[in-house]
Amino acid sequence: MQRSAEAVERAVGVPAQLLLHDAATAAATSDALLAEGLTADEAVQVALLKNPNVRAAMLSIGVSRADFVQSTLFTNPTLFLSFGFPDSGGNPNMEVTLAQNIAELWLVPARKAAAQRNLDRVVLEAARSAATVVLDVQRAYVRAMQAAARVELAEEGVQIATELVEIAELRRQAGSGSEVDLNLAQATKLQAVADLRRARLAAIEAKAELSELLGLGEDPAELVLVDTLRTPDKWSVSAEWLQEIARAARLDLRITEESVASVAALAKLERGRFVRAVDVGFAFELAERRLRGNRKWLAETFYDSLQSGAPTPPSFMPREPQDTETIAGPTLSLELPLWDQNQARIAKADRLLAQARQRRDALLVTVAQEIYASLARVRTASENAMFYRAEFVPTAARNVTLAQEGYRIGRVPFLSLLEAQRAYLATRVSELEALQAAVLAEIELERVTGRPADVLRNASPMANEAPQEAPLDPKIGEDTL
Repeated sequence: MQRSAEAVERAVGVPAQLLLHDAATAAATSDALLAEGLTADEAVQVALLKNPNVRAAMLSIGVSRADFVQSTLFTNPTLFLSFGFPDSGGNPNMEVTLAQNIAELWLVPARKAAAQRNLDRVVLEAARSAATVVLDVQRAYVRAMQAAARVELAEEGVQIATELVEIAELRRQAGSGSEVDLNLAQATKLQAVADLRRARLAAIEAKAELSELLGLGEDPAELVLVDTLRTPDKWSVSAEWLQEIARAARLDLRITEESVASVAALAKLERGRFVRAVDVGFAFELAERRLRGNRKWLAETFYDSLQSGAPTPPSFMPREPQDTETIAGPTLSLELPLWDQNQARIAKADRLLAQARQRRDALLVTVAQEIYASLARVRTASENAMFYRAEFVPTAARNVTLAQEGYRIGRVPFLSLLEAQRAYLATRVSELEALQAAVLAEIELERVTGRPADVLRNASPMANEAPQEAPLDPKIGEDTL
């Protein structure tokens, strides 16, 4: 679990210790984080503390660990007991055999290696599940921030429409405006009020999505978000450098690598099962001893009389005692691999190994193309967001100011003022969408590289040092066959 938590920390940059808290500590920590509103980083921490899927993923490590421990255990010895009772009574024939399957001597190491590889894979899968939840929380938080900003923008739209109604009313009273202008202004205000209601509903829905990922069952309207959408930074790293990072750090690649190694270990185990049962033991046998009692006196007297030629009294002499025979010695039971030499399972394991390698190679191609596309997307989204904030929105705001002044003095028609205000609000909406797209693109870049955005942004595109994690070995598993 410690290894899995550390893998999550490398992938998304959250403290590994959060995944190792007990239930009481996790509840107390999450309550403290929720007390005064949530930042994006705090939302991630709450998800790791309270999300049931994260906890379930970590528990899967214990399940795989139990399988690993079971793989290290030898099979129990076999005790065979047999009792044969004579029909005339007496001590029974007794056989005792104690045997142990010594094939475990070469099967257990191979079985243990396969279970260890599977455990390593489950550790990484648990980390990937937790990291996926973290990325989902980050996306949901961004969408919730954007929805909250849309509410503020809708409120601004209502305020602008209200001012427009007031201006139109003043112009009408002064005789320079018409009733049509006033009606248009009032219709614009009504539309702005409807837009505000829709924006508030969207904000509640976005918070509900975020609350679900956080593992919260409370009213989403009570969830307070502290952060706001920020202007993104420029990205100057190269795609080739990001690919090197991804090949070493991306969790699904490491899982695939462990899957290849696990299948290779299973293939080695199947070859060791050429002979699956060799029982060596010790046997002890005690022969039966029949009773000397229950003599047939009349028959014995008759036969003795015939033998002597005269009447003979019965003999009361006891019979000779019987010796007890014992047999002891080693035993060997060996399965003869005449027909079933495990050849089918060996061939199956070889095909599964080749299949796992092909899937790993396909994933490497996918990762490369995802990084090219994701880097282009984050650069374009960042440029668009900065363009809207630095140029487009200020220009639209100046147009509204000029149109208002011109309408007051009668130089600008009402429809031009109305169009300027609509263009301004539409530009602000586009700005929020551009900011959201830029932040989501950064989160996607984190996913395709397996490292936090801050680490990637500060990475030198010309750096020659190798990443922290060991790179993938395309020939892993070949030396085990």
